[in-house]
Amino acid sequence: MNISNFKTPALMTAHLAQEIEAKLTQAISENGKATLLVSGGKSPIALFELLNQRDLDWSKVIISLVDDRWVGTDNSDSNERLVNQYLLVNKAAAAQFVGLVGSQESAFDGIGDAVERINDIAQIDVMILGMGEDGHTASIFPCSSQVHDAMSADNKQRLIAVEPTTAPYQRISFTLNEILAAKQVYLPLSGEKKLAVFEQAQQLSDLAQMPISAVIKQHNALDVLVSE
Repeated sequence: MNISNFKTPALMTAHLAQEIEAKLTQAISENGKATLLVSGGKSPIALFELLNQRDLDWSKVIISLVDDRWVGTDNSDSNERLVNQYLLVNKAAAAQFVGLVGSQESAFDGIGDAVERINDIAQIDVMILGMGEDGHTASIFPCSSQVHDAMSADNKQRLIAVEPTTAPYQRISFTLNEILAAKQVYLPLSGEKKLAVFEQAQQLSDLAQMPISAVIKQHNALDVLVSE
């Protein structure tokens, strides 16, 4: 794990955009394509607005989500909507997007179709994770009954349907195995609260209490970016 500190969120975001561009360009050079998985929420908007202006061959980039809420793509809480609005525009409009959410009634009904949709994502080159104040990452929530399945080393499914008890909506999420298999993971953190959660997660022995702790302790190519 590598930890980098920045004086402002803007400096951190600029650095992260440069890093992502370099990693995607390298993957395209080596494999003819690159895969980028992003997280939702308000925090990534500034990053998306920098990335969509970058000069790389976006037509060779596949973009998907680490997780999403099981809502329509016109819903303001949809991560897919966020990506369409802020990332898949300008130069990045040429990228291929693979969504996770289907038309089924529930995430549990739609998981099979979602797994089929991500067939083209054989290798995750770059993944941007978020972290909640409860220590969840992706949609692997410590409060959900699915947390142990999502984190199990024996779980061969790439995606899992989740129903948290402390947050709204059913979710669909990549599993911990998939997160650990990503070639490069970035975890940007801003503010004292997030830093305190991160420091607590580093000390846990029961990783399910804060799922981000499993990524911190087990991923071989994790870059943590911290801003005040």
